[in-house]
Amino acid sequence: MNLKSRVLEFINQNEQGVKISDMEAPLGEKRMKLGFVTKSLLDEGKIQKIKDCYYPVYDSKHNNLKLFRNFIF
Repeated sequence: MNLKSRVLEFINQNEQGVKISDMEAPLGEKRMKLGFVTKSLLDEGKIQKIKDCYYPVYDSKHNNLKLFRNFIF
């Protein structure tokens, strides 16, 4: 699994929101690298950012968490 997939999965598993610093130790990556990946996921609409926390994207029609595990990176 590549880093982008791992970051997306980590964010989707933490519905309360996560900061980049929260991802460093569990994913074993530096903040700078995680920042680039989260920016990419944000631009693709796969996650959302509120203040300094990243959250899973929700389907407003069903208010269910959208999981993007089927995406190919």
